[in-house]
Amino acid sequence: MRPCIAAALLMALAPLASAASFDCTKAKSPMEKLICSDAPLSALDEQLNTAFKEAITRSKARPQLVQWQREWLKSYEVTQCKDARCLAQEFSGRIALLQSVAPASRPSAQWNGSYTRYLQGKPDKDSASLAVVGLQGGKVYLAGDAVWLGPNAANGQVNVGEIRGVGTLRNGLLAYDSDGCTATLALQRGGLAVREDDGCGGMNVSFVGEYRRK
Repeated sequence: MRPCIAAALLMALAPLASAASFDCTKAKSPMEKLICSDAPLSALDEQLNTAFKEAITRSKARPQLVQWQREWLKSYEVTQCKDARCLAQEFSGRIALLQSVAPASRPSAQWNGSYTRYLQGKPDKDSASLAVVGLQGGKVYLAGDAVWLGPNAANGQVNVGEIRGVGTLRNGLLAYDSDGCTATLALQRGGLAVREDDGCGGMNVSFVGEYRRK
């Protein structure tokens, strides 16, 4: 039986060889069983694995790509799929996105990294994080989450926000505009800065601030 690559990535995302060690005879989760039971989806699963490995090699940004892939596999868009057609659409879109990951020599690859917001030398209590992957064509993919802790946070006064999508490099800045969320980012030594944002979360939630690269 062939390996269930996406399922193995979801379970471990350890060294790449571990993905190929997952045997469909041991499939347990609905996703694993769906992939292993559908030949076209199984073929897409193999293409996904190839695109993932090639993106890592091309970008030389394995930690970021692994985190990015892990978050995608756990996303609602993937996990809500209950049939092969839905999952095939997600796999096809993901393959195209992975194939667009920029080589390490491209300007957009300078943005590759996982970033955490700091305030006065310490991680911000209103936490914010960003995972960034440079794409070809002057594009950059952003995945981020931000939290605002109100005075009564212990009793639920907590608001959240997120950024998920592709931004464009313009005059050295990264401009993001998707689903009503806009932001402007600047790359700087040791990290990046979010200079402004709007519509990216609940009341008082903001991504603005200084971020350090992990």
